Parts: sequence; C-alpha cells; structure tokens
Amino acid sequence: MQMEPDTTAAIRIPVDFRVGKGWKWLLYTILGILLYQLMTLQRPGFGEFRLLLEGNVLAWLRSLLLYYFVFELVSVFIFLRLTRWYFWVAGISEIELSVRGLALYQLRYLPLVLGSIFTFGPVTNAIRYAVVFFPDYEWSAYFPEYFFTARMYVNYLVPFLIFGYVILNVNLFLNYNDWQKARFKNLSEGLNTTGTARYLQHIEAKDEQGAALLPVENVWWFEVEGKNYKAFTNGKTYDIGMTISELEQALDPEKFFRVNRAIIVQLRFVKNYSFWENDKYILRMTDERTEFVMQRTRLKALKGRLGAG
Repeated sequence: MQMEPDTTAAIRIPVDFRVGKGWKWLLYTILGILLYQLMTLQRPGFGEFRLLLEGNVLAWLRSLLLYYFVFELVSVFIFLRLTRWYFWVAGISEIELSVRGLALYQLRYLPLVLGSIFTFGPVTNAIRYAVVFFPDYEWSAYFPEYFFTARMYVNYLVPFLIFGYVILNVNLFLNYNDWQKARFKNLSEGLNTTGTARYLQHIEAKDEQGAALLPVENVWWFEVEGKNYKAFTNGKTYDIGMTISELEQALDPEKFFRVNRAIIVQLRFVKNYSFWENDKYILRMTDERTEFVMQRTRLKALKGRLGAG
C-alpha cells in the first residue's frame, strides 16, 4: 500500500555548458584581463593601470592587447574547453532546484577552477615567453618564471575564480530560462485560434535510455517519489519536470484525478475504491497491485468524475 509521500520535493532541471561556444569567448577574455588589472591597483604605482593613469593611453592599450589579450586568449580558450570536458566527465546533466542543490552545483565546479590553472598557466606563459624573448632564448629566463611559479598561480587564482563562477552562473541562468520556457510551452500547448485551451497531451520525460515526449494518455499515475516527480506507465517509470500542482492545472479533469497532495491518477486505470479506516479510503488501480490512500473529503469529487466518465 502506498502512503502519502513528502510533497516538499525539489524539482530537477537539465543543465549543460554552452557559454564557451562561438565568438563570445573573445569578449570574456577582455573582461577577465580587465578584472585582473583592476586587482593590481593596490600595488605600488597602481600596477597594470600605471600607464593609463599617467596619460599614456596608447602604451596601455598596446600592453593590454598585445602582451595580455593575445596570450590570455589561450588561457580562456583552454579554461572553457576544460569546463565543457569537466561537465561531461563529471556527468553534470541536471541539478536539484533547491538551496542545497544549487550549493552542491557551485562546489562541484570549484575543483575545475583550482586545477585548471596548472594546465593553462604553463601553456600560456610558455607562448608568452617564446614571443617576447624571440630569438634570444635562455633557460634561466624561462625557468621557473615562465614555466610555473606560486606567484603565477596566485595571479590567476582570484580572477579565474570570479570569471569562472560568473560564467557558470550565467550558463545556469540560460539553462533555467530554457527550462522555464519548456514548462510554459507544455502548460500552454494547444491554444487554438478561438482562445479555448486544450489540455496537456504530451510531457517531457526521461528514463535510463534518455529523454522523450511521453503521451499523457499512457500514464497510469503521476507521483512525488523521494525528491523527484515521476510518471508511471504500464511497466515503466519516467522522471518529469512538472510538479503535481502544475499537472493538476494542465491535465484534462475528466480523465485525471488528484487523489491526494502527491498523487494524480488517470481514471480509466482506476479499478475500485473501498473504506479503509479513520475517514480514509483505498483507491485500487487495474494493475491489481497498486493502491493509494484517499481522504473521505475527496470521495465525493471522485464519484462525480467516475460518474462523468
């Protein structure tokens, strides 16, 4: 017998990493370099902004574009590619839409930011050394200053922590926006030219084999299970992205009935119901094994729906 489960379950949304695609990473590089230079204002002589503050704008732009931008393109390029690779390897494809889920999502990204510097730092600075010192190369000039030092790591650390998390959360906002659009499309799907609303016909669902559009007519019942929302068909279970309340509004009330706070059944798969105890009833499905608990207050509504069917 299935009792009423916890209805405080959080929704899960799909995530990917698409910010690093296209030409925009060139703009991200400029923003990252300016962020780094702003952090050097505390140094004697105002750090990287010394030339600009002295009025030598052309010399500052030359330094910004030739010494920093050209080389740090390599850093940003490698960092964004590592991020996309990290999402794939770590299996980051969805997150729980809750404070805990969002916090875990941020923490899972931290090792990538901290570790990526060991990859792009030596590569970028080796290229910088090869260009700046051409053709007078000396091992003492290259190692360890342009190979890898603690100072190099520290110089990259804070800018890429800020840069990385800005990129991560911009990407998360885009994922959330896409998910909301998909939900709205599902809820509003089928408005005809007269403005009369049709009810939900299909729902985005996922199982172990992937995602699909599941016809709601095949669903026996919807349920909150653990921290997930699920759709049950004859022998298969799917994860869905709509809450029970949203489903109640979107489904045809002549075909679907909300048994309790956490269960919506399709009426044609209901076998019968009977009194249980303490003003509660048992609702049985036609699979001969699934039962749900229903309060007496829902009985009159159920009789009306069954009679209407």
